[in-house]
Amino acid sequence: MSHSTADRPAAVTACRATPGRGLRSNLSATLAASSMRRVAPESLAALPAQLLALVLLSLLVELGFAIASAGTQGSIDAEALPRVLFHVPLALLAGLFIAWREREPAQLLRVAVLFAGIRFWYGFAFGGLDLLVAAGAFGEPGEYDSGAEAIWYAVYALWLLAMLRAAVSVSSAAGVARFAHAAVAVAVFALPLWLLPSADLWRVEEAGEDPQRDWFAASREEVIYAQPALLEAMLRKVAPQRPGVADLYFVGVAGYAAEDVFMKEVGVIDMLFRQRFDTEGRTVTLVNNPRTVARQPVATTTALARTLEYLGRVMDKEEDVLFLYLTSHGSEDHRLTMEFWPLQLNDVDPHSLRQMLDRAGIKWRVIAISACYSGGFVEPLRDERTLVVTASDAQRQSFGCGTESDFTYFGRAWDEALRGTYSFTEAFEQARVRIEEREKAESLMPSNPQIFVGARVARKLDALSARLREVKPLRH
Repeated sequence: MSHSTADRPAAVTACRATPGRGLRSNLSATLAASSMRRVAPESLAALPAQLLALVLLSLLVELGFAIASAGTQGSIDAEALPRVLFHVPLALLAGLFIAWREREPAQLLRVAVLFAGIRFWYGFAFGGLDLLVAAGAFGEPGEYDSGAEAIWYAVYALWLLAMLRAAVSVSSAAGVARFAHAAVAVAVFALPLWLLPSADLWRVEEAGEDPQRDWFAASREEVIYAQPALLEAMLRKVAPQRPGVADLYFVGVAGYAAEDVFMKEVGVIDMLFRQRFDTEGRTVTLVNNPRTVARQPVATTTALARTLEYLGRVMDKEEDVLFLYLTSHGSEDHRLTMEFWPLQLNDVDPHSLRQMLDRAGIKWRVIAISACYSGGFVEPLRDERTLVVTASDAQRQSFGCGTESDFTYFGRAWDEALRGTYSFTEAFEQARVRIEEREKAESLMPSNPQIFVGARVARKLDALSARLREVKPLRH
């Protein structure tokens, strides 16, 4: 049954006589819908101006929470607007579907206004959660931990249920059809939003950040086509093994492009190894960062696999040792983030990393991983010819990420310790103590760095340390 203007109560029709009264009616109706109460179709002022008003109100709410979370020293990122406003055509498309199926043109704007209003009210829930995370209510300020993520998913599920309930309420179809129409409409609206990457409407530049940074650097045509040549050129520069010398080869990977700390950390650790560990001419660095795309290969699982395969051919498998340093964000399911928006990159997981190393035939391995939950890499990588050190155990976060930082906590402690010893095990113990002291001073949950030392690699590394002490004596 359709709902005509003549059928509506006079009071409701009168409230649509002015934009303000129509907006109040829409806000009241969609608040009821957001709390899972039934919405009468005639309670909605389904007009283009009302849809625009709700969209603008949602923008103001999102912007207000973003400023409260990130600080006032920023600006609106115009490039984020298409993503932030993408729900508007989706709401119209959902309304168009129901209008088409029910042969009632008025449903187009009715459903669009309904979904836009529900989004406005749930903007307070999502924004409030972001504000709590930014304030450190769930642990490290600005970091979504498992508890905050669980709340986010719960709110998202309630949002979907509220839209489904509301779409059923305004449907004029009968029986099962009204539920089917509502479900399709919600899917049309919500699924694209789920799949698209998020975008921040309010952008705050961190200290030391370049305001001219090219956030689309990875997608530039010249960058995409130059990447294979950059990787090939870097690999060709790697010096071959020296017969009778146990050479150390260094590979550094900075996986997360949006924060400079990973790029900086790999650069410093790479230079340390060149200067003190005799790796000059035997280093490869893969970096995800807008500043480096023109001169360094990006960090992808494919580039890492090809690098290891190449080194497996130039290294002496019996004499030489690989030192692999990976720094990025880590996840609770033990995946190392490889992210350079808008590229779609595969993360590095422990088993794929083990397969890369095995396929390359690299026998002697030292692997250091600076990331949250990185202890989950230890068991899959362990063997008698491998040493593994991680910034945390499998259930803990590590600290120090961010564009303003020069080092993660683990990276700084590791770098400082290696400047006074050639022993990776000694360096780990020193770094572990420094990290523990720093975390305790800052009242942080201990990250609990981990180490595994294979029986045979321990003897191999002792011999390597002895050689390095002869060619590059320590200076105190």
